[in-house]
Amino acid sequence: MNPISFNSKTIKKKMKNPFVLFIVLFIVLWLLIPAFTIRPIPNGQDSFMDEWLADIDAVSLSHLLTIDQPIMDGIVSADEQLSLSSVLLPMVTSLPYQDIRLLFGHELPNFSINNSTIAIRGSGTNHFTTSIESAPPDELFEDDEIVEDSKPDQTYTGESVFIYTSHNRESFLPELSEGRVPDEAFHQTDNVMKLSKKMSEHLKSQQIESFVDETDIWNELKKEGMVYHQSYDYSRRVVKQAQADNEDLSFMIDIHRDSQPREITTTEINGQPAAKIMFVIGGEHENYEKNLAFAADLHERIEEKYPTLSRGVEVKSGSGVNGVYNQDLAEHSIALEVGGYENTFEELYLTIKYFSEIFADYYFSKTTEEV
Repeated sequence: MNPISFNSKTIKKKMKNPFVLFIVLFIVLWLLIPAFTIRPIPNGQDSFMDEWLADIDAVSLSHLLTIDQPIMDGIVSADEQLSLSSVLLPMVTSLPYQDIRLLFGHELPNFSINNSTIAIRGSGTNHFTTSIESAPPDELFEDDEIVEDSKPDQTYTGESVFIYTSHNRESFLPELSEGRVPDEAFHQTDNVMKLSKKMSEHLKSQQIESFVDETDIWNELKKEGMVYHQSYDYSRRVVKQAQADNEDLSFMIDIHRDSQPREITTTEINGQPAAKIMFVIGGEHENYEKNLAFAADLHERIEEKYPTLSRGVEVKSGSGVNGVYNQDLAEHSIALEVGGYENTFEELYLTIKYFSEIFADYYFSKTTEEV
């Protein structure tokens, strides 16, 4: 066998090739990366183990324990089962990669991050399926003429339930012309206001008087030079005026539609597709616990009679969200996400029917308690 020999001239010639030089530099850098990234092992095995375990959250540690001790299987719920990669990555990098929102939350539009706490987990709900609020493109209604006298005449006759829509033009793609994308699921007339009116009809059939506010808040914002994220500021005026005109108002329901896709916002009840609902509570005011208790009671009643219809209750606070949603104005105030942009009015109306039935049960049970 001939001994291996190196020709220095040949090597120098090869190294002048840019592609070969790039490959060599890449391999050298790749080999050097561990020297700068691997954390040194501290003195003492105990301290090393303490640091190692501190990087693992409780769910991951529980998962590891079940691998060694099968008898402990089941202490982690099905929703929290982890893959091996979701356990190893945090240990190696010291970053909680199992919550991908912390990596991309600031980069991806409409990707919720650290502003929603799941108070009660309902059907299909986790940190990736909480409600999403999205604004319409600026150009969507730019050709609309401002209606100067758009406020409806509102006469109260002792109603106890006030139904309004802060984002009144939120709509649903199946009910709009073809070719629209999710961000364009908004409409002047075919929108969530129809759900408000349908809810009022069902409540009336249950002997509960309600008032539906028909203010075109989009038009009012445009008329006053306000922007979309100020919708709650304007609807606050509407709610306060309603309270001033009718002191009997006790319940405030702000109806919205979610920006989550159909697979998250749809279920089947009694063999028919129905839009799911999500209760949203603002956590940035002193008495939010009372609104939370109100939403929790409604959710539990829904779960008992119509399982999977409710996605649960979430509390929103922090940057990027309103955090109050006018709920500081009444002890029984909620924002109700009904369906998403891919639901149909047929599915939405069915859900409104079920919700109204449950609300009536709650309403009369509380009335009886007060008497």
